[in-house]
Formats: sequence, structure tokens, C-alpha cells
Amino acid sequence: MIKFIVISLKRTNSLNKAITLWRSDDSGYCSTLRCAGRYDEASVLEHLGYYNSGNSSIAVPAELAERLAIEVEYDAEEFGVCLPNDAATWKHLLAEVVCKTDYPSLPEYHGSCNRMEAYDQSLLTPDLTVPTGAVI
Repeated sequence: MIKFIVISLKRTNSLNKAITLWRSDDSGYCSTLRCAGRYDEASVLEHLGYYNSGNSSIAVPAELAERLAIEVEYDAEEFGVCLPNDAATWKHLLAEVVCKTDYPSLPEYHGSCNRMEAYDQSLLTPDLTVPTGAVI
């Protein structure tokens, strides 16, 4: 059975070096993959609005997260194996979400548009940036 890791878009912002992950049993948040919970596919699919809403969380295969993870300084002088908070990582994660979300996923990472700004998501290029000359 496939295991999933739940990613918090709500708790990840452009200042974070690592993407924020859910701990097991819905018991808080962490940065390192070692501390992240692994959720059964059946549980995720049964509660899609909770685990995979799109605007606050997404569920991705744990195997994918493990392949993308690297050593990151996620806090002042604290290092661990984490998902780097960058455009390339988000591109891979968003392409492998468990299923289509109810709401658009607008991650914040260094160089991204602020999620609170009003802009048309359809203007985003595949690398999650706004094209030069786009009026938003």
C-alpha cells in the first residue's frame, strides 16, 4: 500500500528553507523527513478535504518526498534531511499530488509571489514563476 506525506502550505512561507510537513497522527508539524508522518492511502482518500485541500495541505507519495529530500539548514544551525522550499521541489510535488485538489495550491518559496497577493494562477509558467511582462 502506498504511504503519503502531508505537506502544509499554510505553515510554509518564503522565508522557510524547508517545506513544513505534518507529523504522524495529525499531531503537529516538522521540517525533517525523519519526523514526518506516513499516512495510509485509504485514510488520505477518505479525508481528502483535510489532507489534500490544496490551499492548506497536499498529500504526496512518501517515496517521492524521500527522493527529493536533501540536507537543509532548516533553522539557525539546525540541519536535517528535508524538502527544500524551492520552485523545483514544488514543481515535482504538485505534479504528484494524490488527486486533484478542491482549491489551487499556491506555495510560497524564495522568489515566489506572495500567496496573499491577488493574481491569476493561470499566468504561472511550469516552473511556478510569473512570465516576464505578465500583467497581474
